[in-house]
Amino acid sequence: MQEFTIKGNQGFIRMELQKASDFLQNTNQCGGYDAEGIVEIKSGNYYVLGKTWFTTSEVYEFYKQLDHCYRNLKGKAIFWNYEASLKIEVIFYQLGQVVLKGYYKEQAYLDNELLFEIESDQTFLPPTIEELERFVEHYGH
Repeated sequence: MQEFTIKGNQGFIRMELQKASDFLQNTNQCGGYDAEGIVEIKSGNYYVLGKTWFTTSEVYEFYKQLDHCYRNLKGKAIFWNYEASLKIEVIFYQLGQVVLKGYYKEQAYLDNELLFEIESDQTFLPPTIEELERFVEHYGH
């Protein structure tokens, strides 16, 4: 089981890959392997646990962006799945401040969504980057 968690002061975002279709056989037209998983988001008193579909290349791109931003302590890393049902932005501000924001829609075509914003800082990110690195080592890019 591959997963990664991004933690903040009053919440977290966790993604878990449950199934990668055609792993080591066929890649998605966007790159990487099609993946089915779950996303869990807690932001203050708001909480959601739901299914999500993405590609392993989307995780790889997010890993590259997040690692770059962390090393430079500036910029923005974005995970956005091809269905547009999940968007996670990790925004770096001055003095190591980080904000996690985005949305999750159970079904992209419906207006039922959770908008979230979680305050964080650079000290929360090393475990996330390590988890993403293991994910990328296993599934490639």
